[in-house]
Amino acid sequence: MGVLMEVKNLVTRFYTQEGTIYAVNDVSYVLNEGETLGVVGESGSGKSVHALSIMGLIPSPPGKVTHGEVNFQGRDLLKLSRDEMRLVRGAEIAMIFQDPMTSLNPVLTVGTQITEALKLHLGMNNSQADSRAAELLDMVGIPDARRRLKNYPHQFSGGMRQRIMIAMALSCNPKLLIADEPTTALDVTIQAQIIELVKQLQKELGMAMIWITHDLGVVAGLADTINVMYAGRIIERGPIRSVFQDPRNAYTLGLLRSLPRLDVGGGRQRLVQIEGSPPDMRVEPVGDAFAPRNPYRSERCWTETPPLRQAEGSVEGHLVAAWYDLPAALKAEAEGKQ
Repeated sequence: MGVLMEVKNLVTRFYTQEGTIYAVNDVSYVLNEGETLGVVGESGSGKSVHALSIMGLIPSPPGKVTHGEVNFQGRDLLKLSRDEMRLVRGAEIAMIFQDPMTSLNPVLTVGTQITEALKLHLGMNNSQADSRAAELLDMVGIPDARRRLKNYPHQFSGGMRQRIMIAMALSCNPKLLIADEPTTALDVTIQAQIIELVKQLQKELGMAMIWITHDLGVVAGLADTINVMYAGRIIERGPIRSVFQDPRNAYTLGLLRSLPRLDVGGGRQRLVQIEGSPPDMRVEPVGDAFAPRNPYRSERCWTETPPLRQAEGSVEGHLVAAWYDLPAALKAEAEGKQ
C-alpha cells in the first residue's frame, strides 16, 4: 500500500479585525492508499480548517495557508492554480460537508447537480451523465432513483440529502474522500445507516478517507488511524486501537473518559469532564496549549512546544506530543488512592 498524500508543516492563519487567528499550527502526517483516518478534537481545534486548507477552500481574505506542503500523488496541491485545483476537487479528492441543506443548491434539481461534475470531470454527454447519476443514487440507497433525479433538495429528508451528497462526492471515483462531520445534523439511527453506507462504498471503491468528527464513538468503528487535534496541532496520532487502549496525551485521555462505555462497569462508571475552556486561538500558542487544563502537566509544558514523536513502549506509529509520562502518572495516581 503506497502513500497517497503527505501533509508537511501545514500552517493556516485568519487575519481578522480582532487580530490573527492561529487556526492550524504545523500539522504533518501521511495518509496511505485505502486508509481511513479519523480526525477528532473539540470545536475550534483546527480539524475542519486543516481539511479546507488541503482542498484549497480557505476563504481569502481573511484566511491564508502561510506555510507547508500537501503532496498528493506527486503534486503539491498548495502550489496549484485555482483552475488546476478545480480539476482535482471532485475528480481526485471529494468532500462531504456537515449540513447537506446548505451544500446543495436549492434551485437546481438533484440530477442537475450530480451530472454537472460528471460532464466537467469525465466528459460525459447528457444521457450518459443521467444514467450514471441514477446509478449513483441507487448505489447510496435512494429508491426510484431515475425519477427522483428531477426532484429538488427540499423534497428529500435530511438523511436522504446526505446520501445525495455522498453520491455527488463519489460520482467521479475519487482517490480520497474527506467527510467533515457529515452525520452531526442527523438522528442516531440515520447516522448509523450513513456510516455503514460509507464503509461499504469505501470497501467497494478502495478509496482513502479522512473522517472529521468530535465523536470518538463514530471513529472507533470506522477508522484505521486517528489524529487527535488540539489548538491547531496534532497532539496524538496512531493506530486506532492503540490510541484508545493506551492514550499517551492527557487530552486524549480526557476525551475517552468523557465517552459513555457499556463494556466497563456495566455502563455505570462516572463520566469525567475536561476542566477549563478551550484556548483562545487569537493568542499564539506557547508551549503545550493543553497545559492550563492538564492535571499531569510538567513545568516544561508552559514554555516549550512538545514535538510529535514515537510513544515509548507503544506500537510503532503511535506518536504523542507531551512532556510528561502519562502511564507513570496514572499508575502513581492509582497507587495514591489505594
